[in-house]
Amino acid sequence: MRAAIATALAFLFGACAPNAQPAPSQGPVTPISESSAGGTIRPTPSPAATPAAQLSDPVVLLASTPFPIETTLALTRSAVAPGDEEAARWGVERYLEGLDRYRDHGDFLPVSGAFGKAVATALVESRTPGIQRKFVLESLRIESLYRKPWGTQALVDVRVAIVDRAVNRSAPDQRETGLLRLSGDRRLQVVDAWNDSTGTWFNGRTPDDPAGLRAAIAPALAWHLRRESWVIGGPVETNATNLGESHPFEKARAAYLATFDRKVTVARSFAEVIGAIERHETFAEIPGGITTVRYTAMVNSIDAAGRMQRQPVAGRVKIFMGNWIPEVVDEEVTPGVWRSGGDLALAEIDVNRA
Repeated sequence: MRAAIATALAFLFGACAPNAQPAPSQGPVTPISESSAGGTIRPTPSPAATPAAQLSDPVVLLASTPFPIETTLALTRSAVAPGDEEAARWGVERYLEGLDRYRDHGDFLPVSGAFGKAVATALVESRTPGIQRKFVLESLRIESLYRKPWGTQALVDVRVAIVDRAVNRSAPDQRETGLLRLSGDRRLQVVDAWNDSTGTWFNGRTPDDPAGLRAAIAPALAWHLRRESWVIGGPVETNATNLGESHPFEKARAAYLATFDRKVTVARSFAEVIGAIERHETFAEIPGGITTVRYTAMVNSIDAAGRMQRQPVAGRVKIFMGNWIPEVVDEEVTPGVWRSGGDLALAEIDVNRA
């Protein structure tokens, strides 16, 4: 039985190397090098005990076929709630601290894009030899606040008065007012400013990059498939979102994962995973949104008797990109039927969990 299982392991973790065959062995087969397509790492032989095989994410390749990027999600202007001004003030003050550091040390600028270039130029010009200066937030007023359809805060525009002050008051204050844009759910961050000379935001909406979207969602699909994979003696993979029973999709997926009998199927992994983006739904004002992806793969499995099987599978998932890393938030069970039952619970998911 041990010899059968060892031979089966060589199949499971190396089956994706074209025409590869296990090398002859006089004793139990020791797992050999990694199969990148299978996504499962096997330890190298050791003169002592051979460690247990380790499970890793399967390698996911996304086709470069074109897909529609649709502005179907809309932000809604919302009333200011208690605590919003305090959160905005916190974000602006962190921004000003970053400007102080950049002016003093020239290391890290807290904003990027056209706005970042304009700020960097102004900071360099404002340096005064022999005088240390510090930015102080004199006043702040929220002019508009926007939320996503599920209620998560997305953008906050604030009118601010900022004083550039000499620390020892050896030079007169310099005062400036303007409109800053902050983004985020709880920890707001300055991302843009209004350019009075052009009547537009300095940065505006960053265009979606198809290649960037593919690169962002590939790890999410890989982690999703890893959660229904295992090696002999390996631990059960943990919950992906830590939302558990409160999330319809996670609850339904946990019930699905519980149907696997690890005593009957002692090892299972995905290989040759190829995905294609069907569509990406996003906002006019900010990046992110919901990406629908189809994929095909081979499932390699081993039963308790050491018998090996390769089975083609196909699936369809929805991947959400918001205030946290991209993650699968739904999957199709049968055509048109999704595990979530239509409730993606994005208000719970779209949170910065750092």
